[in-house]
Amino acid sequence: MSEDKLAELERRIAHLESRVDTAAPRRLPKSPSLTTAATSMLRQAKEENRLGTVGYVGAARLAGGENLWDRQLSLAELLSADWAPVAAILESLGSQPRLALLAALVQQGRCTSTDLQESLGGDGEQTTSGQLYHHLRALQSARLITQRRRGEYELAPQATIQVLTILAAAFDLANDPPLGPPADLPNPE
Repeated sequence: MSEDKLAELERRIAHLESRVDTAAPRRLPKSPSLTTAATSMLRQAKEENRLGTVGYVGAARLAGGENLWDRQLSLAELLSADWAPVAAILESLGSQPRLALLAALVQQGRCTSTDLQESLGGDGEQTTSGQLYHHLRALQSARLITQRRRGEYELAPQATIQVLTILAAAFDLANDPPLGPPADLPNPE
């Protein structure tokens, strides 16, 4: 590259940098609330005489990059689904060590088996290499994680959003107070 071209590029970069430094920070427009979106979905269901729609949205800045998502599924389609693959995925998520492994992969991105072993902490049997690989195989079978190389794992890119959504919904179920009065359960006689 000639001296003149290099000098011109340096001048242009300096000009751009000065514009960024002096520019006032931009405020992002306020996004509509999720309640507004849900109200709109309910209104549409009433107008079309349908059961409704369930949807989820999110934004995350993770090791693998930035993610934005919004998904919708009609309740009619959801309630008539084949539950076998759904049960398999939920079953694979049904253990604390597997959730800890997923959390490590979400936070750190690609991890070695040694990193994942450490993420399980000192819970005795759950920290053995046999247990680790048992949990990793279950998560791989559910297509929630992938093995890039021998001993190196990552959250499956196509599963990132859905895993975060499932975890958020389960967290809410576990931590939100119940809605309405407690139900009276029949006495078994």
